[in-house]
Amino acid sequence: MMKKKLKKIFLTLIACFGLTLPLLPQKDKVLWEISQFGEQDFFHQVSDIAVDPSQSRIYLADSGNNRIVIFDFQGKFLGTIGKPGQGPGEFAKPTGIFVGQDSSLIVADFDNRRIQIFDPKGTLIRVINTRETKVANVVSADDKFFTIPSFGYSGYSLTMQSEEKSQPLVTVLDAEGNKIQEIRVSDFPESHPFIRAIKHRVCLALSPDKKLYLPYFAMNIIQVFDLEGKKVAQFKLPLRFEPITPRLEEQKSAEGIIQMRASLDMVSRDAQFGLDGRLYVLTHKESSHEALKKARKPQDIPLAGMQIEIIEPSTYKVVGNIPCEPGAMVFSLLDKERLVYIHENDQGEMILKCVKY
Repeated sequence: MMKKKLKKIFLTLIACFGLTLPLLPQKDKVLWEISQFGEQDFFHQVSDIAVDPSQSRIYLADSGNNRIVIFDFQGKFLGTIGKPGQGPGEFAKPTGIFVGQDSSLIVADFDNRRIQIFDPKGTLIRVINTRETKVANVVSADDKFFTIPSFGYSGYSLTMQSEEKSQPLVTVLDAEGNKIQEIRVSDFPESHPFIRAIKHRVCLALSPDKKLYLPYFAMNIIQVFDLEGKKVAQFKLPLRFEPITPRLEEQKSAEGIIQMRASLDMVSRDAQFGLDGRLYVLTHKESSHEALKKARKPQDIPLAGMQIEIIEPSTYKVVGNIPCEPGAMVFSLLDKERLVYIHENDQGEMILKCVKY
């Protein structure tokens, strides 16, 4: 009787105050998980995941192995695209992938400073050199490439001698790879190039109505731009912690090598729109700065607690969340019920997990 009464009170609270309930991927909702595939093969520094629902394929940018790894929606290993190198169809740290409307696979070949495009069978279609900028992640719309210079395992793109106080959030390229526009903000200028690179590092998500959503890696900001580069909105996530503003802690030079150390809190790791038209953002649950301060040794730092926030674009409000394993790094949505994400366990092993949410 008492349980029924408590349940009634709880449901009344939900009705009155509109509480958001987490969507929990319980153990019985884990559909499959993979750490080893093929003939004793493993992931190394997976930097991005993209899916093609029309082909039922999952593509992973296996950056540390210089290749794209392919699975079907049931977790069956289908093969790989590419190998280390600088020739056509070869990669040097491929960090970003995007599936076009024609099921073509667009790959940001970061260290080769180019974009490579493949057909659904993995055959190379085009190589687009991007000499003016490195491309770490990319989306394509209106015959243009919208790119960001730092993503996942791509590292920071720094210009030490630059007198600019900001750097491009998004570099827009034409179909030939020529830079035709830069999307910048003046809200938080920063003179130091290292901190500028940290503060301006963003995820990149393209909405169904062709707007660019940019959640920041190290600040609790999500900005929205149209494809012409005009900022149309800005909002924050309801985090459990107040992230610190990135700041320089130490800088030294030895034998021509500049070493820098900064304090920061990681906020957002990845973002994508679902088939339901909502924005999904992989977000940190705790302060990474506080975790670092408490750790006596680097190996004592716990894996970051992570969850995926679900945001309604019409209101910019969080309407739900999906808890992930600690150490989750990138994700992608298969459909309206399933998603996949990569997480790292305590042994440093990378695992691809599929859950129903």
